[in-house]
Amino acid sequence: MISVVLLGLAALLGAGSSFSGAINSFIGREIGFIRATFLFLSLGSGLAWLLMLLFDEALSPAGLVTLFSKQPYLAIPGLVNGLLILVIIQATAAVGTTITTACLFSGQMSISLWLDHIGFAGLRTIPINPGRLVALVALLVGVVLLSGSRQRAESPTTDVLGLGATGSKRPNPLAMGGVLVVGGLLSGANSLNAALGQAAGVFTATLFFLGPGVVLLPLLSAAFVPPTGSGLLKSWQPLYLMPGILNVLYIAGSVFLVPILGVQTMTSTVFTAKVFTGLLIDRYGWFGVPQSPLTSLRLAAAFLLSLGVFLSSVFS
Repeated sequence: MISVVLLGLAALLGAGSSFSGAINSFIGREIGFIRATFLFLSLGSGLAWLLMLLFDEALSPAGLVTLFSKQPYLAIPGLVNGLLILVIIQATAAVGTTITTACLFSGQMSISLWLDHIGFAGLRTIPINPGRLVALVALLVGVVLLSGSRQRAESPTTDVLGLGATGSKRPNPLAMGGVLVVGGLLSGANSLNAALGQAAGVFTATLFFLGPGVVLLPLLSAAFVPPTGSGLLKSWQPLYLMPGILNVLYIAGSVFLVPILGVQTMTSTVFTAKVFTGLLIDRYGWFGVPQSPLTSLRLAAAFLLSLGVFLSSVFS
């Protein structure tokens, strides 16, 4: 019963992440995706700081310095977060949303299986077994089917990221390889952040994951990415707060759940929930997303992803 509740919580986090992405894309069409990402990182960092003060038994500054001096690798997720976001944005502009998502998830799932097997960052060890390998195959086949269905549905001139990219997206081996690596690094970052949460508190880990990106993302984008969008919101709506709030809930929830469920089960559950939520968003055209009908290929992909999550949880 507890496992079902925890899987349900992970699924809610995934659904929230899907809504967050849709709203962030809506904002990105006005001010550019990098500026929109900076906005939700800033709002999320502020909220995480407030929650840390309210709920965490916060370590003193000296205690945090001691922790990071003894385990400096715990600071890596926050330091690389801005770079990973930038790579994903640039890869999406190069190969499109669908291929980027498929490569990102494939990288995450392939590495998370190994991270669970070795008990990375001191987390619970979950050995590789035939059931988990079958789950991985089901998940990856589901991703391939989903990618194929979305690739046909996407318009050649779709620019959901607000990057001004136009034209047909074609496979780019360098960009795809970069996203596969980023997916693996994200799995490792989630494990390290979960370990930081165990040592310093859930919201402290959330703040240290988001906060550095507020500084590093603008610096990296200024150095490597030409500015796009007007930089100004036409009007402010309370809805624009949601990506920051949902992102904090997602990261804090991951810090709490990864040590219990394992990296693979957490990642697959979140992604599957994002897919189902994304199908609804696409079906009804919420947040200005072009409407896309439910097809048999998409439903088959959703079934395989659900099967993969079920097998991951059973054999964990």
